[in-house]
Amino acid sequence: MSQRAPRWFRHLARVGLQGSALLCPQLARAQETPLLPEEKPQIDKRYTAVLERVQPGYVPPDIPLGSFRMAPSIALTTAYDDNIFGTQADPVADASLHLQPQVQLQSQWSRNSLSLDAQGTIDRYLARHSEDIADYSVTARSVVELDHATTLTTAVRAESDHQSRLSQDIFSQTLRPIYYTQQSGAAVLSRDFGKLRLSTTARVARFDFRDGRLVDGTLSDQQPSDNMSYRAGVRASYAQTPSIAWFTSASYNVRRFRTGNLQTPKRDSQGFELLAGVTFEPAALIRGSIGIGYIQQRFRLPFYTNIGGVGFNASVQVFPTQLTTVTLRGNRSVLDSGIPGSGGYLSTRGSVQVDHEWLRQLILSASLSYENNRFNNLARVDDRIGAQASATYRMNRFASLKLGYARLDQSSNGTDRYRAFKDDRVTIGLTLTR
Repeated sequence: MSQRAPRWFRHLARVGLQGSALLCPQLARAQETPLLPEEKPQIDKRYTAVLERVQPGYVPPDIPLGSFRMAPSIALTTAYDDNIFGTQADPVADASLHLQPQVQLQSQWSRNSLSLDAQGTIDRYLARHSEDIADYSVTARSVVELDHATTLTTAVRAESDHQSRLSQDIFSQTLRPIYYTQQSGAAVLSRDFGKLRLSTTARVARFDFRDGRLVDGTLSDQQPSDNMSYRAGVRASYAQTPSIAWFTSASYNVRRFRTGNLQTPKRDSQGFELLAGVTFEPAALIRGSIGIGYIQQRFRLPFYTNIGGVGFNASVQVFPTQLTTVTLRGNRSVLDSGIPGSGGYLSTRGSVQVDHEWLRQLILSASLSYENNRFNNLARVDDRIGAQASATYRMNRFASLKLGYARLDQSSNGTDRYRAFKDDRVTIGLTLTR
């Protein structure tokens, strides 16, 4: 007697048929792109990572618009998630469709540059329609060469997003996800003095959260999370040779919250980060940047304990062959907390990712990550272990297929611990570009 297909497979097939899943894009929601573009490298670039490589015959042609080029794309993905709420007991599974349109406009000027990136994310669930969302993000960037050695880079972004049900800041289940808007801007002024490069950075961001409703209908007040943040920094980098540069950086931040309550007074704070390190790309098959130093965040009210310790930010790529790239990343930072009674948490993250190119058309990727979050004012420590695997098949310059699997395992420890859960997600999609 033939065996029936697993339930998750039948759900995935069903949602794929209902939503024309074979016309879909990338795996899951992409990580937010950095607000500012990367600065011009100070040392020679010797290697090309697998995900950076441009293969002839697979580059979208774009659309010429005078002195600009437009690159539209659309991605449609079907997904099956076995724990959409990230609960410890009685997990709820569902299948969904994810639509991600995007358009990029890039100038083709010989010297300066201007770009615009607009994208959206529309999720529709098969059974749990409370999880349906529609997010957007619009980013504009400019790079102006004031003279042969001085560059001014600016960027602004406006977006509407939602808080993931799997976020470590979730402390109660609301009827719908918590939504918020963000407006941010940044500028970098950089100047080269021979082998020495000096740069100054300024950033500002505003977050506004919408209130939610709990299962019993009572209001979930999110106003204590509304805030403005300001950050200014300086960086000096000295290129000792074409393959190694030493750097030091210092930054100062101020975070101001709109309001507070008895359980969570205003979480205003100020802090700094000091780092020193090296950027390298020698003849050996390796390149990267490693910085280490100290970070601290001090809160205005004595209600909260201050957070500080060793800080670091590192990214290293190893190239065992031209077709394989191994990427190691790690960093530590102080983040704002959405948990009542806590002002922030010290987050330590690390990951390793392997990308392999097979026969030019197929990209195989696998990654493993670990995150440790320690909340101030609470006896709570969360550990999050993530694993992902994907296969991307480039059909031609206009279309690519992607199949992926992701797993998240969270544990919470201490007398104030909240939840431990496991979440598995399978996705299949198609991305169309022009």
